[in-house]
Amino acid sequence: MRYYFCLVAFLLSTSSIASALLDVKPSNKTQFLALIKDKQGDYKTKEGSDAVCQSASFSLIKDPTQGFSLGTLIDFSDLHNGTQVKKIPNFCVVSSKLKYFVDGIVRTKRYFRCDNEDDNGSTTEDLRFKDNGNITYTLSKPNVSCVFEKQ
Repeated sequence: MRYYFCLVAFLLSTSSIASALLDVKPSNKTQFLALIKDKQGDYKTKEGSDAVCQSASFSLIKDPTQGFSLGTLIDFSDLHNGTQVKKIPNFCVVSSKLKYFVDGIVRTKRYFRCDNEDDNGSTTEDLRFKDNGNITYTLSKPNVSCVFEKQ
């Protein structure tokens, strides 16, 4: 009997932890596009001094399935599912991996040069929508961090 009580207690605690984790669960492209439709508008830079951190308009690009931009320097056009590999001049391979979340998106780009292996690398962009109407944006290389406030 004691064993069953412990088992039930363990299952209840595990399910409450799992429920808490569901708040940050990944989403899919369709859910994400519905989210960004509500976030469109003008944003003012609240934090960040890099050129990327310019006050700008957040808008969908052409068709809702093609992506969005925040000004001219933050561009998430060509949204896709999973990993996409492209051949770009002067590179052997450039891959782009997108992960959609209920509050944002993360894009990881890996690039490989055919003629200079020392120039291979990767960058990660993270754009998140906050409950207070702000958008945070971080870029790993170069190291950039911005906070935008909806106007």
